[in-house]
Amino acid sequence: MRSPLPFALGLLALGALALDAAAAPPADEAPVTIEIEGRTATATTLLEAWSALSRQDRVNWPFAYVGAERTDVSTRQTQRRLRAELDALAMQARLQRQTGLASGLDAWSQALATTAPGRIPGRVDPTWLMAHPRHMPALADLDRLGWCETPSWVEAWTPRGVTRLDWRPGMTTETLLEALPESARAQSEHLALIDPRGGIRRLGMAAWNHESATLVPGSRVVLQLPLDEVSARWVDASLPDFLATRLPGDICRTFTPDAASRLTTATD
Repeated sequence: MRSPLPFALGLLALGALALDAAAAPPADEAPVTIEIEGRTATATTLLEAWSALSRQDRVNWPFAYVGAERTDVSTRQTQRRLRAELDALAMQARLQRQTGLASGLDAWSQALATTAPGRIPGRVDPTWLMAHPRHMPALADLDRLGWCETPSWVEAWTPRGVTRLDWRPGMTTETLLEALPESARAQSEHLALIDPRGGIRRLGMAAWNHESATLVPGSRVVLQLPLDEVSARWVDASLPDFLATRLPGDICRTFTPDAASRLTTATD
């Protein structure tokens, strides 16, 4: 009779996730399973799912993500309201003969016209999960997990539209602003910086409150709208939160985890 699976082996398997896995054949979008000592088990935790995937491919941990339909529902509601508010602000700008601002707001609205599923903001790499087990999402509550290739851009949302610039080592919010046309930044006093993991920092960018932060590939920067309207302030507050739910790159691999908790024994 086979002896019980040693608990220590499980800990070693999870600890190995902190290292990059060697490249191997691509994984399928199928229920995630793990195999230890000849026994096949359906993954029951996010760490186990990551363990299975990392044995099949090299996971790009800084750009890893998880997502759930339950959060997508509220995100889509915010998305619809953002577009409605932007369309109304663009119409108001046209009536005030602010054609450049109106075109920029139209560009924001069009950029939000996406049906792509989002992600839950936050770190989900094994190193962080093992250090914060109480914050680990339940695998049963998730509908997808995956990662993106490291992008080559940073993205700026300015009152003149949405622009992507090539990322360069040492790039900061200050150098990004300097690369933008004067008309795109002259009237804004604050910005929001969204990192690829969905973290948000709000910084000053005017002469009286100037701050600077380092940019990594895939960062998004949203400049404050130069409008003294309640709806504009709501957009300023809500758009960064929405962008934090977007995937952190353009080329991504998404997998469906299996939420079953029962172990299945492989045939010897």
